[in-house]
Amino acid sequence: MCRIASALFFALAAAPLCALAQQDSGDVRVSIVLNADGSRTVYETNAASHKTVATTTGKDGKVREKIRWDLDESGRFFRGEVFGPKEQFRFILENKYDANNHLIEETHLAKDQSVMGKIVFRYDAAGHQIGYSAYDGAGKLLGQTVAPTASPAKHK
Repeated sequence: MCRIASALFFALAAAPLCALAQQDSGDVRVSIVLNADGSRTVYETNAASHKTVATTTGKDGKVREKIRWDLDESGRFFRGEVFGPKEQFRFILENKYDANNHLIEETHLAKDQSVMGKIVFRYDAAGHQIGYSAYDGAGKLLGQTVAPTASPAKHK
């Protein structure tokens, strides 16, 4: 049985709603993120087992997707199995991070571990994400984005 160990924090609109629940086996942190499209994602993180389950439900309350994450030694999302609404397997996610803790690569794998696709993220010197490139399983570039840059100030 879970005991609520802290108060619920509620903020406006898209800010997360968070709670900390405690079980006999250790602490489980529950965070709820309200997404812009009206869906919500509930993250249940067990730090002791280095696991997180992220469940996204639509406005209607029906499950859209569930990701069962393994966390690395720094508590970052390392490897996740993605499932659809009826627990059907979709793909595996593997994330890589740089020395500054930025997500630099997200690889999508099939059940047999073959690469389905990859997203490579780019950052500027200040650590802000400035775009990404998407590749198919064979490594062919599918597309890329670049963050808009500020236009220089006009002087008269």
